Amino acid sequence: MNQKTIIAIIERLIAALSLIFVSPLLVAHGVKQRIAKKPIIKRDPMLRANGNTTDVFSLHQRNTWSRVPMLWNVVTGDIALVGTRPLPVGSYTGADDPLYQPGMFSLYDLRRISGLDFIDEQQCNAEFAKNCCLRQRLAIVFRTLTAASMYRNKNPLRDCDAFNIFGVRIDNFSMDKTLASIARDIFNDAGTSYLFANAHTLNQAYNDAIYRRTLNNADYLLPDGSGIEIACRRSGIHRKGNINGTDLLPLLCEQMARKNQRLFMLGGEPGIADKAMKNMQKRVPTLVSAGCHHGFFDKEDCESLIARINNSGADVLLVGLGQPIQEQWLAAHRDEITIPVAMAVGGLFDFYAEKVSRAPMWLRELGMEWVWRLKEEPSRMWKRYVIGNPLFLLRLQRNAGSAA
Repeated sequence: MNQKTIIAIIERLIAALSLIFVSPLLVAHGVKQRIAKKPIIKRDPMLRANGNTTDVFSLHQRNTWSRVPMLWNVVTGDIALVGTRPLPVGSYTGADDPLYQPGMFSLYDLRRISGLDFIDEQQCNAEFAKNCCLRQRLAIVFRTLTAASMYRNKNPLRDCDAFNIFGVRIDNFSMDKTLASIARDIFNDAGTSYLFANAHTLNQAYNDAIYRRTLNNADYLLPDGSGIEIACRRSGIHRKGNINGTDLLPLLCEQMARKNQRLFMLGGEPGIADKAMKNMQKRVPTLVSAGCHHGFFDKEDCESLIARINNSGADVLLVGLGQPIQEQWLAAHRDEITIPVAMAVGGLFDFYAEKVSRAPMWLRELGMEWVWRLKEEPSRMWKRYVIGNPLFLLRLQRNAGSAA
């Protein structure tokens, strides 16, 4: 008996035991739906790895439990417990990448739960196929259930263009929409500013009306981090993406390189921005640097620095001075800066200068990158996370439904 067969047997056994365990809840749900004269189970035709179709079961209600009936499909062998995202019939042309065995759980769905919507699905499938041992499969199940419990919601989520948390308006952008918006603003020489809002940002703005006004006056304020996801789900809002500078930068640089556009980095300790630019150019060799400058300059008297930035021919200016200094500096000088797009990016340069390492993907999948940041810089980050995270959740509780 080969390893593939053993894994399939173990997965079907796990599914059978799980189905037995949750059957009382399914029966109770069925009775409730029947009394309300509502449908219980629906069938959706999906593609199997061999190109044939099978009906995959799910609950009519869209919530955390909606996929539980798929356990039966795993027991019968129609799908795997862990595989790739089941594809609806008609979504596969035959000219794309090859089909993989669909599963109730998938690496791609796990990453989508955490807002990593920009990651290519076929790359996720190939990554899973390369390492699909039993241990990896069980890890995907565990991480998916953990992430789903963190980001649970009782009701279906609604789409919106923007939402409000603690009086701060945040644009509900996906990664693709963010990149398209930046490209459009560069083309139009728009002179726009992009800021990021995470739990720490909103904690700072909570009792600071001036900073709150600065955030609201930005052209775009992008949703960053698991705290924003939790706030959205508690208010029934579908956040379209987890837009953080660390994930955005390489995608932005690739986009700019294709159009021969120029990037200026401002911030960090002396030498950090230069090293971050060089490392990014190794990653994207055709990226054009418009210049770099450290963040240790006189914030009150920076006429010569602004003149250098304006004369650099940059299309995008990244400002990494830390919150709230970078947002306040941009707000004070945006009219003087003639660059089409300016973006406040916090400690982004430290990551790409390799001063600070990035959290491993499994922590990012759980929306817990902050744990890694705390480990890397405990003396600087303990207050932000050890005190700040519980404070943010407490404020969400006090302002229930604030994300609207």
